[in-house]
Amino acid sequence: MAETKIKLLIADDHSILRHGVRRILEAEPDMTVVGEAATGAEAVKRAKQLKPDIVILDISMPEQDGIACLRQMLKSARVHVLILSVHLEYQIISDAVSAGARGYLAKDSLDTELIAAVRTVAMGGTVFSTNVVRLLASNEQRRSSRSNTQLLQGLTAREREILLLLAEGNTPTQVARSLFVSPKTVHTHRQHILEKLDLNTTTELIRFALREGLIRNV
Repeated sequence: MAETKIKLLIADDHSILRHGVRRILEAEPDMTVVGEAATGAEAVKRAKQLKPDIVILDISMPEQDGIACLRQMLKSARVHVLILSVHLEYQIISDAVSAGARGYLAKDSLDTELIAAVRTVAMGGTVFSTNVVRLLASNEQRRSSRSNTQLLQGLTAREREILLLLAEGNTPTQVARSLFVSPKTVHTHRQHILEKLDLNTTTELIRFALREGLIRNV
């Protein structure tokens, strides 16, 4: 029996880019593009109608900007959103992540990076371009006045192990398989880790690990 393909919606106001991204993705045996959108309003409408697994979304969209689109999509549809944009300003990236984006890639990312990012997001992971990661990490250095060394010392050995695996981009299911435990156990440990490190999301956990030098990239 054939495996279910990852259903994708491409939302960008430049037709040449949409068609180029479509060719790249549809060349993969596990992906199919179910639709395209040229405006923000159209992207939200088509996400509701077509029910894609992932929307590849630009930030600069006519009628409605990408951040507003992202928020609306997540309220009205079960979908993951991967941002593909030329905008590399910290505030824009931070707003996108806070709104619920599962990844943020620069438009000059390699084809292989986009394909890998789609698969990672489809599995429930998060992914960022290297330059985006550096920007987030450098700005997060201003975030906390508490001793991060003390925070890390408060983690158990198993919590530190799970922290590293999650920060490297593994999904809870992948972590569970790697450690021979149930996904529920991983989710419980993840919640304890976030509480002990004074964090709220896995994205913040990734930033923390980068800032502390626990991982080099994602």
